[in-house]
Amino acid sequence: MTQPTRIVIADDHPLVRMGIGATLSAQKDLQLVGEAVDAHEVRELCLRLQPDVLLLDLSMPGPAPTDTVTYLREHCPATKVVVLTAYDDEAYVRGLLAVGVRGYILKDEMPETVVRAVQAVVRGDSWFSVSLLKKLARRGTLDGQQTTGIELSDRELRILQLAVWGRTDREIGEEVYLSERGVRYHLGRIYDKLGVTSRVEAVAQAVQLGLADAQERRE
Repeated sequence: MTQPTRIVIADDHPLVRMGIGATLSAQKDLQLVGEAVDAHEVRELCLRLQPDVLLLDLSMPGPAPTDTVTYLREHCPATKVVVLTAYDDEAYVRGLLAVGVRGYILKDEMPETVVRAVQAVVRGDSWFSVSLLKKLARRGTLDGQQTTGIELSDRELRILQLAVWGRTDREIGEEVYLSERGVRYHLGRIYDKLGVTSRVEAVAQAVQLGLADAQERRE
């Protein structure tokens, strides 16, 4: 039997922790194993519990979030960090991407978004709020990268569009009739063509270049 994904929530607001905890507890494949109210407690809990996922708020007392993520990469390498915050400042995002966060969710998202984000990063994907990706594209986060002469096949464009919409590899595969492994192969080719090395860079550049619309269309 598959073990549930073990999650630690780090947020100094009790109501936020309560709401997120209730959302996670409703899922059979997710298990809330700890709650932290400051950055020092985050480190202690993660060292002791070794969770699969840490949901990390940025405004808690204690060391800076980038320091916390760097510490966890060294001491809890299997723990995937997903930022859950009200802040969409580009400097925060750049710094946290640089130290290896796997997701960045804004707190104005619907509660079920947290569930989808956790499930995505556990599968090896990443998850970033679409509004954040649009802001990164608008601010030119990928300045200096080659933006002309990019040729993607119809299938690659569709895969990229679905990635922009936050679909997992499995969901993309169901849409374009590929296995998850096949989706990852095509994503690798897309990264090469865009001159990027990660899913979030590919998604941000796709929005910036107009290759994929950040607003999902229901067909």
